[in-house]
Amino acid sequence: MRVLATALILTAVLVPSACGAPRATPKSKPKDPESEAATNIRLAESYYRAGRVQDALALLEKTASTQPQNAALRNYYGQLCFLAGRNPEAEAAFLKALEIDPHLTDARNNLGAVYDATGRKDLAEREFKKVLADPAYTAPENAHLNLGKLYASQGRLDEAIAELRRAVEANPKYWRGHYELASTLDSAGRYEEAAREYEVALPDYKQNGEYHYRIGLAYMKLRESAKAKEHLLRCQELSPGSENAAKAYDLVKLIP
Repeated sequence: MRVLATALILTAVLVPSACGAPRATPKSKPKDPESEAATNIRLAESYYRAGRVQDALALLEKTASTQPQNAALRNYYGQLCFLAGRNPEAEAAFLKALEIDPHLTDARNNLGAVYDATGRKDLAEREFKKVLADPAYTAPENAHLNLGKLYASQGRLDEAIAELRRAVEANPKYWRGHYELASTLDSAGRYEEAAREYEVALPDYKQNGEYHYRIGLAYMKLRESAKAKEHLLRCQELSPGSENAAKAYDLVKLIP
């Protein structure tokens, strides 16, 4: 899974009517495009959380047509397209958002994620580095993580580890960063460091079967049998019937 910026959430401002004021006769008013857009965004988020992805995207696409200069809305639409696997639409949305607002760094980070997912590694690296060059960007850990994962996918493990360390230095409670750092250290054969980082990531991954399989395997490589068995059994509890659970079952039988 690629990392995307936090989803845009707009909230409408509600103005209470004055107490005791006489009620005027209702009159039809033209719809306020911004207020309507905010309502549609909240509704689209509800659709997405309920698994109605196509409904969410259709509503956002319609809303974007009424807000042609709303870069944040284009960025949010692009995020949902990307999560739905509609990469061409996501790329177009992020490019449009940056055309409207070249300083919308979230959209640039997301564009880099699309390039990475579609195999255009050089373009992805360029975008992530542009993100990190923006001193005003408030979530540099996202770009460091994306760049680290890109390097790892190219076998550039030392560079990947360096970027992932920068991600968790920027935000020590960035559990995803700790998890990806652990995985990359594991791939580099640095099992003791990997196990430590897996442990740090526990708050966000304790209900994740794959996490317990990976840390259990790391402890097996370190010959820490008790910890390995604990996590491999937990993997089986959390992900019964999965490939990881099957492998964990076989590994537990090898532990004395």
